Amino acid sequence: MKDSVITDTVDPRAEEAASWYLSLTDGSMSEADQAQFDDWLAVPDNADAFADMARMSRTLDGLGEEPDIISLRTAALCDYEDRTDSGRRRGEVRKSLFAVALAASLLLAFLGVLSVWGDHSQRYATSIGERRTVLLDDGSQLALDGDSTVDVDLGHYRRSLVLVRGRARFNVAKDPLRPFTVTAGNRIVVATGTSFSVELLGRDVHVQLFEGHVAVVNRTAGRGMAPSEQFRPRRLASEPQLTPGNEMVALAQGVEAPRVAPFQIGAGQAWQDGELVFENTTLASAVERVNRYSRQPIALADAQTGAIVVNGVFRAGDARAFLDGVTALYPIEVSAEGDGWKIERR
Repeated sequence: MKDSVITDTVDPRAEEAASWYLSLTDGSMSEADQAQFDDWLAVPDNADAFADMARMSRTLDGLGEEPDIISLRTAALCDYEDRTDSGRRRGEVRKSLFAVALAASLLLAFLGVLSVWGDHSQRYATSIGERRTVLLDDGSQLALDGDSTVDVDLGHYRRSLVLVRGRARFNVAKDPLRPFTVTAGNRIVVATGTSFSVELLGRDVHVQLFEGHVAVVNRTAGRGMAPSEQFRPRRLASEPQLTPGNEMVALAQGVEAPRVAPFQIGAGQAWQDGELVFENTTLASAVERVNRYSRQPIALADAQTGAIVVNGVFRAGDARAFLDGVTALYPIEVSAEGDGWKIERR
């Protein structure tokens, strides 16, 4: 194989992409810079060049201990020092760094490892009574409640997850270049680095924020836009935002404005420790959560019974204790029905 030669001949668009990428990752961008970047990224060819640069950077980060990459990194640092000492302007330094990264990508092609740039899709699910925690490839953590399903697609422009059923908590690894989105029904939760949970409960979507901040948008938001533009910060500024300690509740298939109210963070994350905490919760919602841990399902006689508001703390998986508790405190009674139970008003 012939030796590779690193030159300073770089496509101008690629040079601009490298410059913007470095500005984003080192946190040096002002509001004016962000607006200028948004305008630059709106050009489709620019968006493609930026996506290529981001993918290249993530690939090199993942292979940082490979001997060939270490050699290229050393060469880049030496070249950086030489240019800095000679007073070359910052843009030329960035140009050189991109040339080194470009050469590294060619080397990786020879090594046959550029396939890691591809999207990675996978489904994670739990059965009744099971909880599961998964570390995703981007460093984010996914915790699933019982009888829950999440589809994960870690793509080039966006980390896209779909809550198919149940409840999950997401501790998101920061990556400002790839928004982290969770779709549930007709709602999309958008985050960069934060901690929140999403739950499909009855006809509603519940979003609880523990740390950081998220925006909640309709599923049709940004439809027709390039993938790199859909969830940029400037576009999301006008969308509903959550702050820590607040919960959003919205119809899963509706477009109405969501309801936002405070919640107790400890109660919101208690299910991860095996406790079900109900605070002014309808009996219908409480039963749905209890059923995620019981192979003897509880059914409700009618909607009026389901509308009864209950409170209490119960151990996940102990449906009998739940039934004993609510029948002692509320005007309801329980009878056996098939393999489970039925609750009705007295």
